[in-house]
Amino acid sequence: METTLRMTDDIVIHQLTDALERFDWTAANRICDGLIAELNAAPAPFSERSAKTILTLLRRKRQFQLMGLVADAFIRGGLTTPLVLRQYAQAMIDQGNLVASQMVLQNIIADDKTPADERAEAKGLLGRIFKQLYVNANDSTNLRQRQNIGQAIAHYYAVYQTKPEGFLWHGINTVALLARAHRDRVPVQVVYPEYGDIAVQIRDILAAMPSIQYWDRATAVEAAVALGDTDGAFNHALEYARDSGADAFEIASLLRQLTEVWQLTPDVEPGDTLLPILKAALLKRGGGTITVAARRLASESVSAEASRKFERVFGTDRYEPLGWLQTALKRCNAVGAVEAVNGKRIGTGFLVKAADFFPARDKSELLFLTNAHVISPVDTPFPGAVPPDAARVVFEATNTRFGVTDLIWSSSPSDLDATFISLDGIENSAELCPLTPAPEPFDVSKKPRVYVIGYPLGGSLSISLQDSYWIDIAGPFLHYRTPTEPGSSGSPVFDDQYWTVIGLHHAGDRDPRLNQRASDEANEAIAIAAIQQRTRAAGAAPAPAHQT
Repeated sequence: METTLRMTDDIVIHQLTDALERFDWTAANRICDGLIAELNAAPAPFSERSAKTILTLLRRKRQFQLMGLVADAFIRGGLTTPLVLRQYAQAMIDQGNLVASQMVLQNIIADDKTPADERAEAKGLLGRIFKQLYVNANDSTNLRQRQNIGQAIAHYYAVYQTKPEGFLWHGINTVALLARAHRDRVPVQVVYPEYGDIAVQIRDILAAMPSIQYWDRATAVEAAVALGDTDGAFNHALEYARDSGADAFEIASLLRQLTEVWQLTPDVEPGDTLLPILKAALLKRGGGTITVAARRLASESVSAEASRKFERVFGTDRYEPLGWLQTALKRCNAVGAVEAVNGKRIGTGFLVKAADFFPARDKSELLFLTNAHVISPVDTPFPGAVPPDAARVVFEATNTRFGVTDLIWSSSPSDLDATFISLDGIENSAELCPLTPAPEPFDVSKKPRVYVIGYPLGGSLSISLQDSYWIDIAGPFLHYRTPTEPGSSGSPVFDDQYWTVIGLHHAGDRDPRLNQRASDEANEAIAIAAIQQRTRAAGAAPAPAHQT
């Protein structure tokens, strides 16, 4: 029978949670050492509820050594439930101790008293062991390794087929391993459905869910990879990475699956988009940066106290991971300069998915969005703007140039100041500025930032990063300090986390006011959501068209 939760349990959980959230591994070790000492002297088993919480906290921060030591102490203290034994096996697996963990899992499965859900979890972890053995060996011609991948598939699929909607992670592992066996030309002795068919089944189950949790989002990433849906995989990966529920363990697991089983690489699609997102998210969840030994910064004679002076963050500005910058550079490919017939650059614009604004249009079609005061309709010209037939669009990052075929929709500079045009010869596979995932709600207390990519002063493609605070929002307007110049009109405004486009830059002022608050200086954008709401309400306008 489970013992009652004690006050000391609450204290341990609170202290450990705080230490792990601060990435204070020294404090976490000290807390766990104290807990193990208490368990060694305790006259009765620990509460399973508390044990589950503690082990989960350690697992999610990938503190597998501590997790194994604490689980071992729980078991020695008499807490031998299937849940604790399984968590013990999990800790050993992630430390590379596969044989011992296999024995523990087999005992859990063989025990008639083990609940069905724990038996399913244990079978899944057995599949993980055989999968890891195959991956580690990296020899598809070895008979023993062929047996290992066969065993892994059998363990995962045996659970998945009993209740597909309840065991999606078993199902997606079946998909990944069947796909790997196919690539490695490993014959699978048992007849299974095609991995693509299972992936479709999983995709459909996820699509029917009223809401998707982060663990299901990870499954959705793999299902999209299996089906060759690069855009879907990218969107799911972004949502997964930004979900606060996904901690280091979950993100590392997906990253390992994509690199070790799916064999994605950072230089080939879809690895070139998925892996940087997940690596950046893992770095943030892990609470650190790349560690360089102190001797790389100073000679051996420098004291520890002196060397610590190299490691400080002053103020609110911090570093960003490489994947964040790579995403910014990727967005540059979708940002073009608007040129008049004389070759003068008069503004900026960017590629978007047509169906995001006009649902009835082809889902693969791309449109170019800029300001109406940059390109305006022939029937309602705006001073300084060019008509569509006199405009050209140059994408400096890809060294391409396109003419304009049609003006699709426009709202006057006094309203939303937006114009959508189609480009002659643009490929639907070209890079675009995504609208998802949606940015975090504006909260001035968090000092959010926004970034702008454009062609200021009609010059080269530039990224505005400095002095980039997001000041305010009201109705369709966003105000921010991010630097712009004439020529930046029509630039995309991005959120500070995943470079999702949130606004269409169109103006600046030295005395702007939103929500009755004054600011000395601010630039202004029209919120993409406001433009999207208007265009969707208007429907799929025939081209060319002018609407306000």
